[in-house]
Amino acid sequence: MKFEIPFNSQIYTEQMTLNFNTAWNKNLKNNRNRLFWAVPMIILGGLIIYGENNLGFLFMAIGIHYSINFYDYYAYYKKSKKAFFELVEKEKNGQIVANENSVLEFNDDYFSYKDYKYEAKIKWKAFKSTRIIDKNLFLDLGLGNNSSYVIGEIEIGSENFNTLIEFVKRKIV
Repeated sequence: MKFEIPFNSQIYTEQMTLNFNTAWNKNLKNNRNRLFWAVPMIILGGLIIYGENNLGFLFMAIGIHYSINFYDYYAYYKKSKKAFFELVEKEKNGQIVANENSVLEFNDDYFSYKDYKYEAKIKWKAFKSTRIIDKNLFLDLGLGNNSSYVIGEIEIGSENFNTLIEFVKRKIV
């Protein structure tokens, strides 16, 4: 199967946002839990101190520790999000200027991708998994940086998308 897909900046932005949010979702929930622990610990510590018991300082310290960890992680998330979407914007501009179709080929032996910047031919054993999220197929490479190729149902149509999913499920085990 071979697909020539014209660049659509709205679809690209949606796919990259989905990819980013999926990657960060679990860690953001864990970070939010830090805040849920911090506030009660600080309040409890304050009440215990008010009751003239020094044990309250321990609870206050734990709550402050959770608060600092929450803030540090949140600041890191915001910085990463800004950097990621700056790259997305740069890529969108490059795609628009080049005005070339992306070509995705799904062969029995390999997956091939070509766009205005580069061309890649990747054997199926290099992929670690697939994910289908909001009618987008993610082909996840087995690399440390969570690289993925994304193709959406809106880009190739429902029938081709379903056929592609079945094909990829056979290739990536």
